[in-house]
Amino acid sequence: MSPNNFFYENEVRMRTINQIYIYLVHVTQAILNFVPPPLRTIGWRILIRKVGKYTFFDHNIYIKYPWLVQIGDHVSINRGAHFFPGYKEGYRIILGNHVYIAPNVGFFAAGHDVSDLTQHVGGDIIVNDNVWIGANSIILPGIQIGKNSIVGAGSVVTKDIPENCVAAGNPARIIKTKEILS
Repeated sequence: MSPNNFFYENEVRMRTINQIYIYLVHVTQAILNFVPPPLRTIGWRILIRKVGKYTFFDHNIYIKYPWLVQIGDHVSINRGAHFFPGYKEGYRIILGNHVYIAPNVGFFAAGHDVSDLTQHVGGDIIVNDNVWIGANSIILPGIQIGKNSIVGAGSVVTKDIPENCVAAGNPARIIKTKEILS
């Protein structure tokens, strides 16, 4: 029996291991919430696969599988942001440089197929450079947000956002293109 089959063939075993893992994640991240910002940053740097220079982590950030998250330079992640990469399929969440995440933004790289809830679907979420994502926005699986774009507060991003755009709404749609000065 391969190691992967050991975990996935028995649903009770899989759920138990998942519950233990989630408990340990909550404890670790709760400790990070109570330490000063410089120590919190060190803790996140240890947990996350790649973290660039000058990254800010506010309180109450939740990252379910930190090794599937990559963060560029000069990134700000505000309180309440939550990241859910896809563990089984290896779906990642990648933030470029100069990305600003407002409070309570959710990234969901995996989900279930609506025609068969036992099947997982999803894709990498890629947020390119110089992007601002407004408060309480939701970024769904397989989304790419282009460079120099803005996602308005409360948006649900269900389709890719091209470069130099402002998108808002539920579902998010492009409401304006930005002029970029050279």
